[in-house]
Amino acid sequence: MGVSRNLFLGVYASESGIRVLFLPLCYAIFISPFVALVVWKYQLDQTIAEYIPNDYKTADRLPQLFVSLTAVILVTRLVSGKRHGANIKEGGKRRVQLLPYWVPGARHSTNLIFGGDKWLKNARDSSTMSIFGYNLAGAKRNVILSASLLDQVSSKTDSFDETNMTSWVVPHNAFGMPNFAKEQYLKLWPRISGTLDSEVMKGEGLKKVVTKSLSILSDSLPDFITFNSSIVDQMQWERVAGVELSDGTVEVECELFNLVNEFFCNAILPPITGSQLPESYQLLASDLATFNQSFYALALGLPRFFPVPGLPGAKLAKKNLLRTLTNFFNELANPPMKRPVEDDESESGEELDADTPTPLTALHEQFQHYDIPLTARASITLELLHSIISEAVPLAFWILVHLYSTSQLTAGESEDSNRLLTPVEMIREDTKAWAKAIQPPSLHPSFPAPPAISFEPADEVFDRPSFSYLRSTIKEARRLYGASLATVAIKNTIVLDETESMRPGKKLEWELEEGSCIDVGISQTLINTSAANYIASDQFIADRFLHSQSLPPISISWAEPAEELTTALLVAFISGVTQLWDIKAAPKKTIYDHWQEASAAASGEDPTKIQTGREKKVGTWVIPKAVDGAAVKLPSGEVKVRIRRREGLPEPRTRQKG
Repeated sequence: MGVSRNLFLGVYASESGIRVLFLPLCYAIFISPFVALVVWKYQLDQTIAEYIPNDYKTADRLPQLFVSLTAVILVTRLVSGKRHGANIKEGGKRRVQLLPYWVPGARHSTNLIFGGDKWLKNARDSSTMSIFGYNLAGAKRNVILSASLLDQVSSKTDSFDETNMTSWVVPHNAFGMPNFAKEQYLKLWPRISGTLDSEVMKGEGLKKVVTKSLSILSDSLPDFITFNSSIVDQMQWERVAGVELSDGTVEVECELFNLVNEFFCNAILPPITGSQLPESYQLLASDLATFNQSFYALALGLPRFFPVPGLPGAKLAKKNLLRTLTNFFNELANPPMKRPVEDDESESGEELDADTPTPLTALHEQFQHYDIPLTARASITLELLHSIISEAVPLAFWILVHLYSTSQLTAGESEDSNRLLTPVEMIREDTKAWAKAIQPPSLHPSFPAPPAISFEPADEVFDRPSFSYLRSTIKEARRLYGASLATVAIKNTIVLDETESMRPGKKLEWELEEGSCIDVGISQTLINTSAANYIASDQFIADRFLHSQSLPPISISWAEPAEELTTALLVAFISGVTQLWDIKAAPKKTIYDHWQEASAAASGEDPTKIQTGREKKVGTWVIPKAVDGAAVKLPSGEVKVRIRRREGLPEPRTRQKG
């Protein structure tokens, strides 16, 4: 886990005293250099030293202090280790054993903050039981390492509630929910969540959103890359991705994550918000991405000036998002007067999103009914959009990177016509009857027509047996890159049971005490990345879930409400991209290449004409390191790719007369 995520869990999963002292301590750390400078300037250290007894100024006190601390830490480790073994209660039920710790008071907080993901994985690998616990300064947390036990937990929803960390801290700190709306928000959230489910996440509302997204994708996928050299003529997603021509007008080089984020958001957001908001707020997708990259720094409630990389930009993105959404709901609540339309005029361009029903207009009606403040409406909407985008976009990126990198390697190993199909070719075969790509005839030889794609009815997206290879790829991406931090607080004692592996027929019963918590998200991650459950668990294997022998990745529906929506969107997006486009890694530019391009640009020449030597190079795929995002891990660096239109697309069938 990243530092911000570790710190967030270590602070807001601990007792209330730690949470109260955290921000004042952050401010104290921030101003400490300035305080030290003042102390040095006015020699206040000498004044303070006069009040310290001479016995405590001698150097031999330091070894004594070191020995004392070491003794306390060792005794704490021995005592906590003995408690670690005593876990059987009367009646045969087992208590969840706590891991031993070194520091009294703080307990496992230091392990989590400084060890994070590595410490939890080591605890998983060394544990002989299916459950272990740890304690964060007084708050007990349970981590489940068995898929069957976690399934039992998911069926006992009446026995637990959301923790304050997820129900209020995240909405308040990250999404800007105002303090004065806390009581109203917590009271109405079940009803608001029900509206979101019916309008976006489930049922007919889900089908409507996906159908509209399919329509947008069929129109925009041919313009995924337009091969325009002028930035004025490029699409919005091309400008953000820094598209540059690399081989005339048939190939471009660009940054993949920015391209996927901007393009995919263009297909996801309008069916939910209406078309007016994305059109008027061109930075919507970019700000959502910036927000997600520093999500846990925002959730910590750190001030804007605190020295955390990316935090100032994320704070600004959050401010822009909330301001825009507040204005959006203000216009819905108080629509401006529309001028009279002349007989020879069209009303297009004068309509508001309120004129066309969308999920947000339905949500707005509920907001109006309960008189929810505009700022609270904006934060709830930001939470909705973020929950979808933070999952769909990173998964789409990782899937494309692994599919095309594996396909390029597989195709390069053998040119034999009898070789096995590459992953990209498998998906093309898997989806070609549903995502139909064609090459229309050109009107003029000098101006080739762009390809076209059409999707069959959206019902195929929700048919689980369909597109088995593509669905296996999506599951594998969720397994490897899922990073949920969902937690629940136990309000009624939960008893879980499992069969002992060494003694078939003998059951073990685990008792999870009232008042403790279950780290559902961390449990999912540890199970999904465990070598005990999956062969080569740290590798991406696209067809891992193609056969029923593999344990499916753990997924908790109530902890991931947007999963069905994002899966449907991913099926459409990945199938469309693979049908129309070929993607390869871009060769790394040398200093000489950059110098040549700069010289050509300064002299007014076309930079692509001097790249003929570099065009022969073959780029090597480098999978970027995965770092923490809100729902799915994000790439730590840029991935430069080269994109071409797929060749050999079929021509449209024409009806014969007669």
